[in-house]
Amino acid sequence: MKRIILLITLCFIANKAIAQRGPGNPKIKALKIAFITEKLNLNENEAEKFWPLYNRYEKEKFNLLKREKNEIRRKVKASGGIESISDNDAEKYLAIFQEIRKAQYDNKIGFHNNLISFLPAKKILLLEIAEHEFNRNLMEKWKKRRKNMNNFRNNRRQ
Repeated sequence: MKRIILLITLCFIANKAIAQRGPGNPKIKALKIAFITEKLNLNENEAEKFWPLYNRYEKEKFNLLKREKNEIRRKVKASGGIESISDNDAEKYLAIFQEIRKAQYDNKIGFHNNLISFLPAKKILLLEIAEHEFNRNLMEKWKKRRKNMNNFRNNRRQ
């Protein structure tokens, strides 16, 4: 019975997360939610507290990456590449880069500090491992899919 309630709760949370139309592909986000929930073995109470915090953390992480892209990468590229920017601009971009990296670090530390109030430290470490494992699996699937598409294209040409 507890498993059924947990699965219903997880489906509700996953739908809510997808409905927010946050960053990323909704299908991948749903897979990630299921993967992390399974790896952490979250109970209903933990899941209710965990997912809103996680979604906020991920949104901030996405916003910081977007800021880095907009304030550094695009401007450097528009200037003709790293070789074309002045030393003053390079120093300015480096300062922004360091500020963003510090904000990313602070975001993760704040997230962990919020989690520790209701999750054991072991589950927080498992979260870090699960995220890494999910991303690695996703990249492997993407590479395999890309290789299959390339093989398909090459076979069609012959």
